[in-house]
Amino acid sequence: MAYSTVAVANAFIQRALDGKISELTPMKLQKLMFYAQSWMLKIYNEELIDEHFCKWQYGPVIPSLYHEIKNYGSGVIKDLIPIGLPSFNGTDITFSAVTPKIPEVDNNSWAFIDKIISVYGEYSGTDLSYLTHLKGTAWDKTQRLGDVMPSQLLKDSIGN
Repeated sequence: MAYSTVAVANAFIQRALDGKISELTPMKLQKLMFYAQSWMLKIYNEELIDEHFCKWQYGPVIPSLYHEIKNYGSGVIKDLIPIGLPSFNGTDITFSAVTPKIPEVDNNSWAFIDKIISVYGEYSGTDLSYLTHLKGTAWDKTQRLGDVMPSQLLKDSIGN
């Protein structure tokens, strides 16, 4: 089952807040999510995240997530990401904040995220960005900056 981008991001942020990921910057978060999506596709032929990555200068990025966390710059992410949900009471539209999360009972998704952290979590965002740029990666094989990186390309390019 694919989760919202923010729910998966919040899973990684929660692990960082719990001390299981050091120095979780926006760049590092984007790359951890890229590796999670790529390995989920490779191993299970399923998406973990319900959005696609795009080829950006410093590696794969989900643009909507970029805009949610860009205020951190190159600093450490310190809070879970809330989103505003609209409701209509007949005359007015109001927004209430919710914090999307992967349910705690989804042991498989949490175990998978923990495995990604155990493999990639100690790398810096810059190191992970470098790894995404290596020859033969999905980033390398995507033609132009800004182009969507198809899920099949993520699946086919990881672990080779």
